[in-house]
Amino acid sequence: MAKRRKPAFLLGVHDKTTAPKQVIWLAVLAVLFFLTICFSAPAAIKTTVLVLLCVTLLAGVLCFRTLLSRMHLPLFLLLLVVLMGGISSAYAISGKFALYELLKLVSALCAALLLMLLTPGEGANPGRRVATVLEGAAGLASLFSVDLISTRLLSTPLLAFLGRHSTDYVDLNGVEAGVRMTSIFTYPNIFAGCAGIGVLLALGLALSSPGKKERRIHLCCLYVNALAFVLAFSMGAAACILAAFLVYLLLEHRERRGHLFILMLETLVLVAVGVVLSSATALDTWDGIQPVPLLCLIFGSALLCLADQFLGQKAAKALLGRGKILLIAVIVIVALLAGFALSAYHLTGGTSLEQEEALRRSIYPAPGTYTLSARSSADLLVTVESQNRQDTMMHTSTVLYSGTLSEASFTVPEDSVVVYLNFRATEPVQLDQVEYIGASTGLVPLNYKLLPDFIANRLQGLFANQNAIQRTVFFEDGINLFEESPIVGNGLGSFETAIHSVQSFFYETKYVHNHYIQTLLETGIIGLILFVGLLVVSAVCILKSRRQEQFHPLTPALGALLIFMAAHGAVEVVFSSYPYLPLAFGVFILINLCCGDSLSVSWCGKKVKAVSAAVIAVLMIVFLVLLGNNVTARNVTEEQRSFSAIERAAKMDKFEWVDYRISYVMSSLGDGISEEVKLQAAEYAAELKDVQSNTVSFYLTRYYFETGNVGAAMEMAEKHVHYLAASSSAWNDVLSLVAAYEPVCGSDAAYQEGISSIAAFLETWEAEHMGSIQLSESNQAFLSRVSAN
Repeated sequence: MAKRRKPAFLLGVHDKTTAPKQVIWLAVLAVLFFLTICFSAPAAIKTTVLVLLCVTLLAGVLCFRTLLSRMHLPLFLLLLVVLMGGISSAYAISGKFALYELLKLVSALCAALLLMLLTPGEGANPGRRVATVLEGAAGLASLFSVDLISTRLLSTPLLAFLGRHSTDYVDLNGVEAGVRMTSIFTYPNIFAGCAGIGVLLALGLALSSPGKKERRIHLCCLYVNALAFVLAFSMGAAACILAAFLVYLLLEHRERRGHLFILMLETLVLVAVGVVLSSATALDTWDGIQPVPLLCLIFGSALLCLADQFLGQKAAKALLGRGKILLIAVIVIVALLAGFALSAYHLTGGTSLEQEEALRRSIYPAPGTYTLSARSSADLLVTVESQNRQDTMMHTSTVLYSGTLSEASFTVPEDSVVVYLNFRATEPVQLDQVEYIGASTGLVPLNYKLLPDFIANRLQGLFANQNAIQRTVFFEDGINLFEESPIVGNGLGSFETAIHSVQSFFYETKYVHNHYIQTLLETGIIGLILFVGLLVVSAVCILKSRRQEQFHPLTPALGALLIFMAAHGAVEVVFSSYPYLPLAFGVFILINLCCGDSLSVSWCGKKVKAVSAAVIAVLMIVFLVLLGNNVTARNVTEEQRSFSAIERAAKMDKFEWVDYRISYVMSSLGDGISEEVKLQAAEYAAELKDVQSNTVSFYLTRYYFETGNVGAAMEMAEKHVHYLAASSSAWNDVLSLVAAYEPVCGSDAAYQEGISSIAAFLETWEAEHMGSIQLSESNQAFLSRVSAN
């Protein structure tokens, strides 16, 4: 019996595209893809999607054969995920919020489809080229983000250009002072997801490059993305990418596993040096040119290329065929890293503080009474705060002591999970040691000797992380919303719209921070099956491709990317963010290109693909028309503020018609309004009474008071506080509005019954929930007075 041949990787085949033209075209595509991401920001996304839809439809016609040849099961499932999102926007609680979420999906899909259609080549080449564009786009985002905290020589002209078309890039700071880099996309956790994709793609491309020049380009992209990834310091993304690295090593071909391990190690060491230098000079409020981070990018990239050529490749050759040695090396490195992390967390010493400089540190003492003992050159001020689990959820705390450090004494409650010490120097001081003495004793960690300050600051409260604990609340509330419509969900954007109705206490967030739960509550079980199906089918394609006699060189990297994205989506809002979605959809397109043909299905023939392409085109045209109507409706009302224009806009816009109708209704309260308009307004108001919204019921309360329908006014007031039950501002707004009509309606039975009902609901809600409603003194007096009557 013949032995089964070992899998081998493909380096691709030559095609008609010459090298110089290929490089230029890929560079152009990378820049365009990056700009598409930037212009998918909220202020410009409608125009961006209109352009992308038109270009995608045109490219689909011109590259129809390419589209059919590259359509595989992962692409079908990706299209179904977006389609389900589009369908859900038709029954979404808020059409306005649903539209924005759908725009992000369509923008990302069009960008990914265009990249697939416009990338030439045969064999392994299209996949490598698409990966290069994605790697380059992520690299540009990383480059400009690092420059934003460095020289701003590169980022200033970019932001000036973007600022002409979008307000989202005005006055970007680029850094959360003393904590981490925030990036040109503002949100460091989301940016870390983008940079992480760039890191894994660059590893795969560098590892499989057929020539030295191409390898060096990918090594430079690898360093740029890796440095930016660490400076953003997302703990969730860091944990996910570590898991991805291990999966990558497992999936990689045995002949390249040593190369991959050495390249990871070289990058880790050089990035660590760059991070230490950059954080020591630039992770503070930007107040002028800080050249170190940008110089770290330049020299770090060059050093990585040199290390790879003169050390890495030789070391990798020495490991070739020595799997046991490589396994031992991996275990040793992981153990060393774990040991370093443990030592870095515990090895601390004294620190110095300048005048008015603050330092926040966490400890975990047992319940009881404590004093603080310090060795310092001068006395300091200290505020001691305690948090129990409820406090961590609500981002609140209890102050146990505030005063001088030398006289500090406090009692830690029984339910405390973490205690924070906030030091502030009134003059320059050397603080050598602070010890807490009481029911338990210990030293307060002041200066972490082995960690940059920004990482040390992020680690405070690690074992009682309020962000992590609060997200469990998001998850629970998301499930509560899902249960209201489990099969098809509540529509895109429904969490942002309806979250205050199920909260136990007031908090503000647009997303659940777990895409699986987000999908459940927005598109129900059907939507979750489609999204998880996309992940599972992609994984099957990668595994089947890896087992083939010859597999695409990026297959192992794609397996690592899939793990990274699937895990990161469980702890962050990446799949709901405009910078991340185009890159993530690009990765699914890559899996479709590189591994999709490994999972062929009998029904997926040319006719099915052609019909599917036609259906996609029709749906794109439909959405193009609907979005065009939305934009036109806005222009109509801005040019002509008349009742006829508002009525026309409401009929034209299928997404934001509620906004136009409530505008019509409220405008009808003016002087000199015709009876015809008032009748139409009353009809609109009756229709809007059933709409679930954060604002409509409030406006209708005033409308019905003004038109003399006290019963309907109180009904809308009650609806508003029920829908926004956790929001103190909503309660105060409604009660202030209702109180304003007391002189006119105070004797009305419906008015008095409505107030009593609202007061009873307030009392019940506070008794059953964690939070409390903070009423103004006037509103509290109003409720008490009316309830007493």
